[in-house]
Amino acid sequence: MPKKYDIIICGGGLAGLSLAYRAFKSGIWKDQQVLIIDKAEKTSNDRTWSFWEKAPGVFEDLVHHEWKQLIFYTNGKERIALDHLPYTYKTIKGLDFYNYVCEYLRKVASVDWLEDEVISSESIGDHCLIKTTKASFECTFAFNSLFDKPILKEKEQYFLQHFKGIRIRTKQVKFNADEAFLMDFRTSQKNGTTFFYTLPMSENEVFVEYTLFSKELLDKQIYDEEIKAYLSDILKITDYEILETEFGVIPMTDYNFNRRTGNIMNIGTAGGDTRGSTGYTFNNVQKTISKILYAFKQTGTPFFKSESLGVKEKLYDATLLNVLAERKYEGHQLFGDLFRGTKAKTVFAFLDGESNLLEEIQVMKSLKTWPFLKWFATIVMRKL
Repeated sequence: MPKKYDIIICGGGLAGLSLAYRAFKSGIWKDQQVLIIDKAEKTSNDRTWSFWEKAPGVFEDLVHHEWKQLIFYTNGKERIALDHLPYTYKTIKGLDFYNYVCEYLRKVASVDWLEDEVISSESIGDHCLIKTTKASFECTFAFNSLFDKPILKEKEQYFLQHFKGIRIRTKQVKFNADEAFLMDFRTSQKNGTTFFYTLPMSENEVFVEYTLFSKELLDKQIYDEEIKAYLSDILKITDYEILETEFGVIPMTDYNFNRRTGNIMNIGTAGGDTRGSTGYTFNNVQKTISKILYAFKQTGTPFFKSESLGVKEKLYDATLLNVLAERKYEGHQLFGDLFRGTKAKTVFAFLDGESNLLEEIQVMKSLKTWPFLKWFATIVMRKL
């Protein structure tokens, strides 16, 4: 007989651990027996989450650094100081998050852990059946954050946001630790929409991330070559010590992810919490978890109706991805026009799905009208 739990979380990353931590911290799951399954314990700083916020967030104590001034550089080397307050830009190290959340959860007697690979999950009537390589389990509700590339319909877009980041220490340059480059397009655009995040951590320490929006990954050495060129040609740094490296791939797609199948809920990227037009995930995950916990508190189930990223936001994302795919309005030009013509705080509200109609009109006015109008109309017609 499969062992039974109230709740099983498949995947111990950002979404799964955030859900478990917040559910027990708030007391909403105090009477629930929970199993967390992940194929490997999180012991390395495998990623860094960066995001903007107007106020202190759920994991504010874990913020490694924040910046109160953001800069945008165009491909033509124009410097734009962004008007983004009251938003500040923050970063959290993956390992800090894993250690903090897991330390708390391991003290909760009703939480079990399993280091194994989930091979299937099925909702059957009023319960779920979860199978791993070692055992089978039953539960009332399951949450899945394990992402597999979906089978796309014809004409759906699927970009990769792929990046390599390094944290370095140098004596050659003194950085302003309060100022970050949100997007720096002073690099070759031959491989697609390409830019750097440049995030100073102190006077002599900086995190730089080479980021691309494209359909294919690059050869490994190209990431290193482009980072080296940016450091030497743009930041004027040739003598430095590499403290940490990371590599990642985030899907950017207009695929319509399924939030729920019976009593199984998909969360994180697997549930559509990654914004299709930007790849930003952290805050969208927290918004979804807030909805899950509110529903659980009110009804005893995790099911909610309205998504934070709704139909309108998905239409906007699909429009942008199709414009980028067409490559008649290049990404560096598009983002340059956007931040030159719209205040960053309006852009951030728009990308968070929290903008009003006037703000959305302002965003649209800053961009070339025809490419967006054409693709918006095309996508609407496809969905009718």
